[in-house]
Amino acid sequence: MHPAEVLLQTLRFRDGPEPERLRAAWAAIPTQGLDRLVEFEQCSLWLWRRLQQLEATDAPEPGFTMELAGSARAAAAQNMLVDEQTDAVLHVLAAEGVPSVLLKGAARRSAAAWCPLADARATHDVDVLVPASRARAAWDCLRASGYEFARRPGAISPQHFHLPPLWDRSRVAVELHTSTSPAVPPEEAWRRATAACHSVERAGLQASVPPATELFWHGLTHALLNRFDAFRLRFLLDGAAIWAGDAEIDWREIGRRLVSPEVPDPASAAAWLMAAGWLAGAVPPVPLPAAEPRFDLERALRWRLAVVRLFPPHRRVVKLL
Repeated sequence: MHPAEVLLQTLRFRDGPEPERLRAAWAAIPTQGLDRLVEFEQCSLWLWRRLQQLEATDAPEPGFTMELAGSARAAAAQNMLVDEQTDAVLHVLAAEGVPSVLLKGAARRSAAAWCPLADARATHDVDVLVPASRARAAWDCLRASGYEFARRPGAISPQHFHLPPLWDRSRVAVELHTSTSPAVPPEEAWRRATAACHSVERAGLQASVPPATELFWHGLTHALLNRFDAFRLRFLLDGAAIWAGDAEIDWREIGRRLVSPEVPDPASAAAWLMAAGWLAGAVPPVPLPAAEPRFDLERALRWRLAVVRLFPPHRRVVKLL
């Protein structure tokens, strides 16, 4: 098996090879440059957790294992900072009487009980949806609590769907959202996030998490907004984790939105769904808006591995290639 294939098969949620075969594959493959690929794909914590599940952390070459373990620990430590910031922000908003719903990484981490490994992705900021009518007051409240601009003032357009990011001494940015997309009106975004939302306890508070359908849809549309990054594993695994979880996704609603103005490029959305479905071990149960929505994820990773063996993952040339 090629190293890229071994990586992908290890990260699959269902229908992958037997654990014994994967352990043997990790023991046999060369890992030159594979640590760089994992860094570029931002899947170190996912991979480390999967190797732990397979009881295969000692199977790869020792140098790769050491690098992966260190990267996974760093991601886990960053996630702990994000968790602390999430709890702090929820307390500030609750004290002000502002209702809120967690989004993106903070929501997925809170949804880990019903979405396998949803908390395994490195998260760097806190995204919270609030009613548009309360957003500025909530933002001012954070400012009054000691939060400062995380970016230069004016970097975010006043018409953007989240207010300028703030942070405190933790240097974990907080984004207060009025919507989840430029194509979704704030009132509709709030309705979607709060209808049938999950309630989870965090630091003595009841926090709201959007239903699986909205977590999944937001992951898809957010990935496509990132254009060239959309098909990196960090985004695809977000979708696959929710897809493979216990919570039900409303596929009729997903199908309706796929042909709506929320998706400017239906072919890319269909290809993304097929790739995320392959990782989840599932097939989209709705018609897709493209005739051939195939994305060869293994071929893409083989190419990326060849590139990162030549250039460090953070170099712009890697993303362009």
